Amino acid sequence: MTIFVSVAAYRDPELVPTVLDCLAKARHPEQLRIVVCWQHFGDEDVSPLTSHPRVELLDFDARESRGACWARAEIMRRYAGEDWFLQVDSHTRFAPGWDVRLIELAAATGADKPLLSCYPPTYEPDAAFTGAGQPTQITFDRWTGDGLPVFGQEHIPDWELRETPVPAHYIAAGFLFAPGSFVHEVPYDPGIYFHGEEITISARAFTWGYDLFHPAEVLSWHYYIRQDNPRHWTDHLDSPAGKGWFAMDRASRRRVANLLRFPSVGRYGIGPKRTMTEYETHIGVDFRNRKRTAADPRYVQL
Repeated sequence: MTIFVSVAAYRDPELVPTVLDCLAKARHPEQLRIVVCWQHFGDEDVSPLTSHPRVELLDFDARESRGACWARAEIMRRYAGEDWFLQVDSHTRFAPGWDVRLIELAAATGADKPLLSCYPPTYEPDAAFTGAGQPTQITFDRWTGDGLPVFGQEHIPDWELRETPVPAHYIAAGFLFAPGSFVHEVPYDPGIYFHGEEITISARAFTWGYDLFHPAEVLSWHYYIRQDNPRHWTDHLDSPAGKGWFAMDRASRRRVANLLRFPSVGRYGIGPKRTMTEYETHIGVDFRNRKRTAADPRYVQL
């Protein structure tokens, strides 16, 4: 079965190792189609990818970038009907046979539209790769000052004993696996800058009928700290036409708040299969009043 792999990369020296590892660890690399939104200043060597038959580079000057969600939206425009969709960041490592295992786990959920997602454990590029780490589930941590949710994570209890994924409340944008229909039904909103990406995708996917799960095993690793790496917001302190990161972030936060508190159906709105009220009940959150409630017991995290 074919897999469309989305990789958003902003001036990231880990891009080439990530894509090559994705291909090397797949059991069926010939079934992959990897599309990279490569945002750069011309100072990166990506020659190992430029002629690879399974990789397509979307070449953008980093000064024209409008953030991660914009980049992911650009990638989705290249989707060509693959069976499955995998979204990862450009600083990721993969478990052997990750492709086959994800498809197996999706089937094991028994859901018509399963979505598997998690915050993977960490790796360090300059350290020997050990493959250590435990699977985690995403949790509600707190509200921001403007009333948007912030996520945390905790280890899945008794994960070694679990043979199937566990029900989830939220998704992580850096590792998201779903049927290919996700691209058409839950297209990325390029108007969201950074904060709010994951909660809006979680709500929109759920209301489109996707059931959310966390894999109870480690299938990838993520480089989190990246202390000395360029960031979009440090490169875009200010620019013409409101493209500075602060202006984009402010507009984005209003957009996220409106979706959560006053949801409407549309291309970047919620889906037609379930309501936002059902999602709030599912996760035990009241967005409009910014408070926690009792979660639906069918979906209480394990």
